[in-house]
Amino acid sequence: MTHRLDLGVEQYQQRRDQILAALETYRAWLEKYTDVEAAQSLRLYDLGENLRRDKLMLAFVAEYSRGKTELINALFFSDFKQRLLPSDIGRTTMCPTELFYDGGSEPYLRLLPIETRLRDESISALKRMPVEWSSVRLHPGDVKQMASALSALAEVKKITVADAQAMGLCGPADAARSRDGMLEIPVWRYAMINFPHPLLKNGLAILDTPGLNALGAEPELTLNTIPNAHGVLFLLATDTGVTRSDLEIWERSVRRHANHYVAILNKIDMLWDDIKSEDEIDLSIHKQKEHTAYQLHLQSNQVIALSAQKALLGKIRGDEALIKRSGIGVLENLLAEKIIPARQAILYQSVCSEVLSMADASRQNMASRRETLERDLQQLTEFSGKNREIVAALREKLGKEKKAYDDAATNFKVTRNVIQDQGRMLLDALAEEVLDDMLVKGRATLEDCWTTPGLVRGMDALFAQIIEQFHEVEARSLKIAHLLEIAYVRFHEEHHFPLLKPPKLSMESGEKKLAMLTQEVEQFGRDPMNLMLEKRFMVKKFYLGLVTEARGLFVLAKAEANSWLRRSLDPVVMRIRDHKQQLEMRIENIRQVHDNLDNLQTRTVALKEQLATLEIQQREINAIVQGLNCTPPVNHAKAHN
Repeated sequence: MTHRLDLGVEQYQQRRDQILAALETYRAWLEKYTDVEAAQSLRLYDLGENLRRDKLMLAFVAEYSRGKTELINALFFSDFKQRLLPSDIGRTTMCPTELFYDGGSEPYLRLLPIETRLRDESISALKRMPVEWSSVRLHPGDVKQMASALSALAEVKKITVADAQAMGLCGPADAARSRDGMLEIPVWRYAMINFPHPLLKNGLAILDTPGLNALGAEPELTLNTIPNAHGVLFLLATDTGVTRSDLEIWERSVRRHANHYVAILNKIDMLWDDIKSEDEIDLSIHKQKEHTAYQLHLQSNQVIALSAQKALLGKIRGDEALIKRSGIGVLENLLAEKIIPARQAILYQSVCSEVLSMADASRQNMASRRETLERDLQQLTEFSGKNREIVAALREKLGKEKKAYDDAATNFKVTRNVIQDQGRMLLDALAEEVLDDMLVKGRATLEDCWTTPGLVRGMDALFAQIIEQFHEVEARSLKIAHLLEIAYVRFHEEHHFPLLKPPKLSMESGEKKLAMLTQEVEQFGRDPMNLMLEKRFMVKKFYLGLVTEARGLFVLAKAEANSWLRRSLDPVVMRIRDHKQQLEMRIENIRQVHDNLDNLQTRTVALKEQLATLEIQQREINAIVQGLNCTPPVNHAKAHN
């Protein structure tokens, strides 16, 4: 039986491929029928590459022994008829593990040594350094080889307390519990698994995170990875209920960060009792869900009760009754009907809005060209029986119109140059060098102490500078938009262009992210977990994580500003270029008629052929725009409320 989750991910991939195909078709259409500018073609290529790399990320978050890895096995790897990822009583997956598919590489397991915590590079930066990783080739057809290779995820080793403290993995309580001066730590810091699972091939990616200490020790997970996940599954266990450490993870890493999350009450099979009736068991599960929802400040329908172990067992055995009783179908439906469509909406908005603005401008230009050709064809028909002087007068009139238009286009070139100069200044304000200068000044205040109060002061000052920079960019964009609006109005009044309005550039999303990071800094200063680990180390690690986020914000803001410049300029530039071509074509048609009135029939036939060709181009661009329609497909299945 094909599960709802399979269908949801498949629809996501199909819709992404549909947008990608429309984008590529539009790029080919531009290159075939227009003098497309290199910058526009390059932008379309970049958007296509971003679509190809797009992943739908699901993050599994919980304290140890809550059944995260078992649930991943049940959801995605039951076809192997055994546990693919290591899952047993006690601690299993000891490091954050990312599962995805990369068709450009053979299947592999890559492991980042825990010793890299002694360095300043983030995990994201280390992902771009293959030499730092231990790599094992995976053989998907060999289940034993796969299970053996992936058992490395559970590896631990003992090191001295001093070495553990140097890596920020040992607090006072840990040191006090050590009787021989040694502590057990994970061998690996992070794992990446490239695996050709059908769902992963369709764009799904999975993040399996270990427990509380690992999340606290890797600020990057809390600051970036989990907030950027498209769905977060927070697991609890029926036998333990909501513990203090569960609440700490929930408050610090999920509730305040994730966009879409669901709480999962796992191991409900522990409530299955042969002495009790099914109704009594269902009532017990319902009470547990209600209490869990109360403790997490959720609605009861935001808590899903299931048994990952029984779901996996049922799928391995092909026992549909056990699968249904396990409750996993409710979770699969929720993912398919809520989280995946939410990601689709973001994808459509981010890609389609930009491409549609370009494609719609092309469609309007085609409509204008067709209108011009139809008018010229009508004029040629009216020329029949008229003398050369009338044709000459029309030719002279068109010549004057073209000269006036050329003058307007020349004047716009001046405006365009000014806009491009101001645009470069706007982008320069978001250059990494600007942020680097801010960071150099801010870090100087932290170097000697690396204290929590120093971090709070330093980051507050940095974020204030970044917000001020964003406001400056918005102010510059308003000046550019004003210049463009004047040009839009001029071409509308003098040459009957559609009255366009420049889009607005907003840095609001960046400011919201900075507000969230500010809350993170304040929470970090109050977090009792930071008292359990080496203070100076954790402050520095957290600072480096914040810097990585700030750098990412600058990169995104610059990309958004660059896109805004193109969306503001491209429609009018395309319109000016096409209108000039139309005028030149009309003048050439009239010239040939003037030179030889006997050629009128030939020119009429030629214009009809041009019109037929244009109609084909118009149908093609209309189909492309329809393919880029950003309205997500309607899901008629009943959603989980």
